[in-house]
Amino acid sequence: MNIKMTGPLSVAMNTDEALAEELRRSSQIWRARFASVDLVNLPRVVMLTQGNAVAAAARRAGLDSTRPFGGQGMAPGEFVRIVRPLFETWDAEAVTLCERTAEKVHRGLLVSFESAMRCSNPPEVPLKEPTGVLAKDPHLVFRAGGRKVVITFDPLWLTTATANTTLHEAAREPLVFSGIGTVASVSEEGHIRISALVFGQPETLIQAQFDYMKQSVLPEPPGLTLADFRNELSSLELSQPYGVQLQGRETMSRRSVALLFDEDEVLLPGQIDRDVLTQVSRVVPEYRRDLGVAVASLLFDGNGVAAADLAAHFLAREPALRKSLTVPGLTTLIRSCNLAVATVSGLNEEQAADLHEAMREAVTSYLGYVEVDRNLPLHERLLPEHDDYHVVGAELRLVYSAAKRALDEANGEDLEAPLDEWRQRGLFSRVAWEEDLEQSASEQKEASMIMEAWLNAQSE
Repeated sequence: MNIKMTGPLSVAMNTDEALAEELRRSSQIWRARFASVDLVNLPRVVMLTQGNAVAAAARRAGLDSTRPFGGQGMAPGEFVRIVRPLFETWDAEAVTLCERTAEKVHRGLLVSFESAMRCSNPPEVPLKEPTGVLAKDPHLVFRAGGRKVVITFDPLWLTTATANTTLHEAAREPLVFSGIGTVASVSEEGHIRISALVFGQPETLIQAQFDYMKQSVLPEPPGLTLADFRNELSSLELSQPYGVQLQGRETMSRRSVALLFDEDEVLLPGQIDRDVLTQVSRVVPEYRRDLGVAVASLLFDGNGVAAADLAAHFLAREPALRKSLTVPGLTTLIRSCNLAVATVSGLNEEQAADLHEAMREAVTSYLGYVEVDRNLPLHERLLPEHDDYHVVGAELRLVYSAAKRALDEANGEDLEAPLDEWRQRGLFSRVAWEEDLEQSASEQKEASMIMEAWLNAQSE
């Protein structure tokens, strides 16, 4: 028997595909900077991509992960201390629950949420397992668009007694909670029920600044403001990065930016170079291209200096640098991952902002940017000094110095291979070598000084 697809079914399938695509576009990496981590459902969190890291944090804290937190002494507090920065670098992809997505979510979907909420039936001590009856069990309630959202949770996995106290406060007045969970059901009336995996209260500006002051051992750098401590991982904060607003004729001035990457997320050699030059080609018109690009590892070797101080002195200046990074955010990155940097010079402010957005949307390893000021000691010491590439119009020039060329020739390197690789990518109409005459002269001078010192030593 032959069965033919009918018209309406095809439309339904197309509608389903469109809905799935829209939800996919609404998905993003969930990360959170918490002031307090109030609930972590350990048995269920370990099923997520980053769950192993949470389980490892529990082991480090001395927790028995098969038992709830209550009755395990100081271990839960130590677990919260360890796991709190971990959520700032998570890679769990979830649909952000908001007015735009509330009408489209479905059962089984992983969603992130953040809103002012009330707690109904706050848990009583001793904590008990949920009964499955919403009228009796503790839950959080808020609205996303025109829909009621109910977040259910197992109170046995509240991390500390303070977390329970916070929920009782939320029973009296709404408090902001942020977290991640699975959609358990969507009722006929459109009410959404979420089973929580993790939630807590987002860190505030004042809390972030206080944490910095506790960790810092150096004097505060000039130009540091409250905006440098904003919670850029919070959906309730201003979404536009600090300092990217465009004002009048300032947009015509040329500047350099440093783009930061999680080097541990870079899978292939040269991937950062390719990603940066691809996005540069997208956002900067050919007739306005006269850009320098360099890529290197970013080594924050503090020699005993606190990570918070390194972050602050890298980001702060008077007047303020344009940037998307914050002091607490960069502090966590310095502590938690290997960093790489790509400097791009010759951009105006509008192009810098566009490049940031393009990188954020297209490159998973990208972390954010800061304007480059070579007068800042950390910028001068940490950022690459010489360009690797020069982009002029539709032409890509691979930059070399005389000393590097001599070394490559001595090692039998194929000098055409890098050019051929870029030609095959088709991003640029012409690819060629370009000598950095200033670097070559500097290297020649340094070599002459070394030779002169050697000859003097031999004559003695």
